[in-house]
Amino acid sequence: MTKTRVSITLDGDIAKAIENYYREKVKMAAEKGEAIPKLSNIYEEIIERGWESKSSTRKK
Repeated sequence: MTKTRVSITLDGDIAKAIENYYREKVKMAAEKGEAIPKLSNIYEEIIERGWESKSSTRKK
């Protein structure tokens, strides 16, 4: 797959939600002794799958 540079604009609420999601991922990885995910990988995941799908799965 070819790498593409993407620019996105976030409002404060979404930025805070993404930061909290990243913190949860880091906490889970640290508890399991796994590698800490990079923030850029989190943004790639959000761009690929869409934030709405990520945020809705967390609220369950």
